[in-house]
Amino acid sequence: MPGKLDELAENKLIILFLLYQMDMPMSTAQLIDFAVGGEYMDYFSFQQYIAQLAEAGMVESSTSESNSTTYSITTEGEEAVRIFSPSITYSLRTAICKYVLDNKKRIKREFEVVANYFYNAENDYIVKCGIYDEDVALMEISVSVVSKEQAKVIKRNWKEHVTDLYGKILSNLLDENTGNSMQNKLKQSFEYSHVSTKYCEDEEE
Repeated sequence: MPGKLDELAENKLIILFLLYQMDMPMSTAQLIDFAVGGEYMDYFSFQQYIAQLAEAGMVESSTSESNSTTYSITTEGEEAVRIFSPSITYSLRTAICKYVLDNKKRIKREFEVVANYFYNAENDYIVKCGIYDEDVALMEISVSVVSKEQAKVIKRNWKEHVTDLYGKILSNLLDENTGNSMQNKLKQSFEYSHVSTKYCEDEEE
């Protein structure tokens, strides 16, 4: 029994030590990739450990609008790492630090490009897309579509082609010719709806 308890404690510490060294939230999929892919624990044991850590207040979870869950270490979890991490073998600590060094940039990039969708009360879906650098939003876009399938397509395309899309959108926004073209289209739209510019100006006066 003591051996089992030691293994249980060590596996929880492994998760805490990883989150502590990563110093950023990690998704469930990313944690499983590390824990199960690295053969530190099996899938069902990981689910048990992460739930117990959350219940103990050592990690906190956050669920996005697309039901994706991320975990981050709390102050209590950091304190546990500082006190108990020496009980993790040196080779294991080294392996975790190497994983962080090799994967932190990749994981950070996954959080810098965001695309989520959710059902709106007006029988449509809102897709929110964004690019972030640290805590600064470089671009955020919200699009309303009429079906979940369209929302999924936009989410996938944003994730896969964000560099091209970001460049094209920014280029068009900075292009004065594009701005003039959009202004002309808006003017035509007003004319077609029989709303004269003169009337609007008179109202403003």
